[in-house]
Amino acid sequence: MSVTEISNPENFSRSAAGADGAAVDLSGFVTAAPDGRHEDGVYFGLDEKPYHADDALGSTDIRRLFQSPAEWWWHSSFNLLRPADVRTRFKDFGSAVHKHVLEGPAAFHASYQREYDAPDLLDTVSDLKGWLTERNYKPHGKVKDDFVQQILALDPTVKIKDEIERVAEQEGKIILKADAYDRAVLSGAMIAKSPDLEQAFQGGAPEVSVFWTEEIDGQAVRCKSRFDYLKVRGLGDLKSTTNPKQIDFGVVCRNAFAERRMDMQAAHYLRGRAALRGLVDAGKVVGDHDADWLRRVADQEEYGFAFVFFQSEGAPSVWAASLSPGNTILETGQTHREAALLAFTYGLRTFGNSMWLKREPMAEMDISDLPMWWGRR
Repeated sequence: MSVTEISNPENFSRSAAGADGAAVDLSGFVTAAPDGRHEDGVYFGLDEKPYHADDALGSTDIRRLFQSPAEWWWHSSFNLLRPADVRTRFKDFGSAVHKHVLEGPAAFHASYQREYDAPDLLDTVSDLKGWLTERNYKPHGKVKDDFVQQILALDPTVKIKDEIERVAEQEGKIILKADAYDRAVLSGAMIAKSPDLEQAFQGGAPEVSVFWTEEIDGQAVRCKSRFDYLKVRGLGDLKSTTNPKQIDFGVVCRNAFAERRMDMQAAHYLRGRAALRGLVDAGKVVGDHDADWLRRVADQEEYGFAFVFFQSEGAPSVWAASLSPGNTILETGQTHREAALLAFTYGLRTFGNSMWLKREPMAEMDISDLPMWWGRR
């Protein structure tokens, strides 16, 4: 889809509420500050949950808006039926590697715990009752926790799954499957020991969040970005990907870059990086930080973006690439980001918080619309 197509009002169908052409007031979305929203500023140590809960536009929003504003609406807070953000093993693994690489092994071990998978683990009610009867104790109680407490009173060193999970939750730790935990440690070590990357995530600050406001088509639009790693001369972003076809890992990474439109992510993050100077000048900085270092970051005029990919399955391969000022890839990402923001302001004016629809007039199919392999035997 071209920039003209995505920002052209004719490509969207008005809702009934907006059919008269009246503009929708954007202030409720873009300028108000209800609970859960952050003031413009630079945030150190902000947990990822409140960051993601804030409805300012992040890089994922930008890419969805460019793909289809209707797709963005479906995943937005406007849609009361939007899919829940479900934790998965893959997400947990990616977050674990981020913690190990960006914040160090100590922070990783303080946040994650390896699953206990030895044969003596007690899990089911049958396991618990069996442990008691084997030792000539009569099981007491009606529910599972009664048997857990009975066993712990007899021997607090017994490994019981429910108790392990309870203690981990109390300590604020996430339990990873043994293979995921071991691989997170291995991946972190491989990146740290890579001759070309050993300094990539040093000398800076991890997980720095920036909220800023831009004027788009006469409207104030709140934006956000969360830098994996902020350094004086650039930003570092850590990515995990699989390699199911077992091809050259560099090819896999370049394909993932193109498919996920990471150029638009880089363009959005660099826009947040550009906003950082004004925020620092205004004293809008939250959280523990080195003020002298941040001043040097803010005063730096040229900076780039680096992607570091690691393979989440198979050999712990690593591949990295950078985008420097003037790179035509970045220019394309910036152009498409602007188109996405224009689509956003148009969608708000047209639909407000009701369903956003993309107009798709019926057209005669042409042979050029079909893939090259069509019609071949």
